[in-house]
Amino acid sequence: MEQNIFELKEAIERVEEKLISARKIHTAIQFQTWLVVMILYYIIISPFNKPPWQITAIYWTLALAVFGYISMKVLRRMKNLLKGYGRDIGDSRYFGLSMTLSWIAGAVIGWMIVPSLLMQSGVEEISAIATGFLSFISISVFGMFLTFMYFAKSFEKEMIPAYAIPALSILLIGRIAMESMVYAGFSIGLGYSFTVLLYLYTTFKALR
Repeated sequence: MEQNIFELKEAIERVEEKLISARKIHTAIQFQTWLVVMILYYIIISPFNKPPWQITAIYWTLALAVFGYISMKVLRRMKNLLKGYGRDIGDSRYFGLSMTLSWIAGAVIGWMIVPSLLMQSGVEEISAIATGFLSFISISVFGMFLTFMYFAKSFEKEMIPAYAIPALSILLIGRIAMESMVYAGFSIGLGYSFTVLLYLYTTFKALR
């Protein structure tokens, strides 16, 4: 009897490890995808001394659509995996909608409201846009963090660098020597890289 209970406990622990790993890898894929999207943006705008806003608007609109498509595909696979073990992440429709709204809110505030207000107050245009870029990422990722906490009942501590580092970088943007948009890109890349590393570390830790 005791042996059966021990074997059952081991089986449950293995299932838990698989589920934790699946969720962590799913989120890490999202952040790595977004990191690729951001680096590609910098490569595209590199020939321009001052990137046209039309290129930025079109690129990020398409990027959000591609990111949303990949996220939904990965989310559907994760949901099927969880369902196979009798688990769920709650109502995936609201989970996905909340994720989407987070990025829409971040885009409106970061790409429209923040640069406009800063330029009206006399801030240089490129610094205003870079600040908006950092705001866009910080707000959007923080929205993802809240979505996981509310719908999945999960405190995603690994996600904190992805929104905290860009947010804190805003405080230094007026004092940097390098070009503002380059600084913003490195700040976001650093935050995302930390987050991906933390998710991978947590995954391997769960599989020990």
